[in-house]
Amino acid sequence: MLRARSHRWLAPALTLLSCSALTLALTEAEAEAASPQRGGGFDEGGYILGVPGGVGLPLDTDDFGNLDPTYGWGFGGGWMFARGRVFKATVGGAFEHSLMIFDNFEFDDFGGHILRFLPEARIGAGNNRIWGYGLAGIGAAVAVVHNDLTDNTEAAGGLNMQFGGGIQGMIWRNLFLGGEFDFDLGFFFDEDRDLSSDDDFAIHQVTIEFMIGWYF
Repeated sequence: MLRARSHRWLAPALTLLSCSALTLALTEAEAEAASPQRGGGFDEGGYILGVPGGVGLPLDTDDFGNLDPTYGWGFGGGWMFARGRVFKATVGGAFEHSLMIFDNFEFDDFGGHILRFLPEARIGAGNNRIWGYGLAGIGAAVAVVHNDLTDNTEAAGGLNMQFGGGIQGMIWRNLFLGGEFDFDLGFFFDEDRDLSSDDDFAIHQVTIEFMIGWYF
């Protein structure tokens, strides 16, 4: 009789223990699946990048002078989000500097600069060694033109919208190389008409950039 009662008490206890263990295992599995990737390379964490060189090709210069192909550089940083097997995205900011080389003029005599300050986002897919993405950003821009022949410098502020795409690949530990193509749509405001024939003007260009950086 005592042995039968012990068995009747033991069965519910074992069932409760099994259910508790299963619940704990499922909870840990869900937490592990939801947690960010941390395996090195292109995983969850911060990053910095530099653009030592880029070639800009002017597409449109509405109410502005004709421009030749130009050179640019920049740097930036931000944070990467990695979820699941392939999804990756970054949010960050960048500074870009492009030269303005006017057609039929020597840059030292008559030239200019475009400075861009851009929040930007990249969304794409890949693994910890390589990934590709689309790029979008919008921010402030300044166009500066200098005329050394008359010792005069003028500037105009405006808005720059950027979109494009690229690819990045790891070459050593968390050091990566990459390439991007960007379309920059710049809209500038010139109430005094110091830089253009109207109170606003546009500078649109496509840029091919080489980049190097590090993911933390």
